[in-house]
Amino acid sequence: MIQLTYEPALDPFHTVYRLLRLRPIIAKYGPLHRDHVRILDYYHLFPYRIDSIRLTPQHRKYRKLASHYQATAPYGEHPEDRVLFNRMEPMQIAALDTLASQNLIDPERWKLGEVLATADPIPSALAPRIEAANERDEELEGFLGILASEYPLQGTNGLKDRTGLMEHRHDAV
Repeated sequence: MIQLTYEPALDPFHTVYRLLRLRPIIAKYGPLHRDHVRILDYYHLFPYRIDSIRLTPQHRKYRKLASHYQATAPYGEHPEDRVLFNRMEPMQIAALDTLASQNLIDPERWKLGEVLATADPIPSALAPRIEAANERDEELEGFLGILASEYPLQGTNGLKDRTGLMEHRHDAV
């Protein structure tokens, strides 16, 4: 039997859409390191995995988001978090390259591995859809803003360490 499935994590167009949804957070708290944005994108796509993040005590209330979004979990099994996160990297880099080529993120900062939103507007055909989706997921967007602003990327207790998605032991802090 042949089974065809669609996986948004491996779709560069869906990745562009998700990154455009993250653009207000990047505009507010940027520039962010590319890996910081990649982690935000991961939990934007898989919010039901938020409960695996080691959060500080004042942010543990956000673990309830995982159960709120449990219905978005796919029917089939996914690989473990780190494997899936690594498989997403080429799509995320291609999407960020696209946003830089369209001047939706600063191309010069992107060459340095940082993501900074520009003042250029999101295309008018997408803007209402993105705004509606972000309003619908307001609590999730707020949580991702906290991850962007209050959690450093590197070092012990950084976002890499707290999520387990990336190696952190050799970070220069």
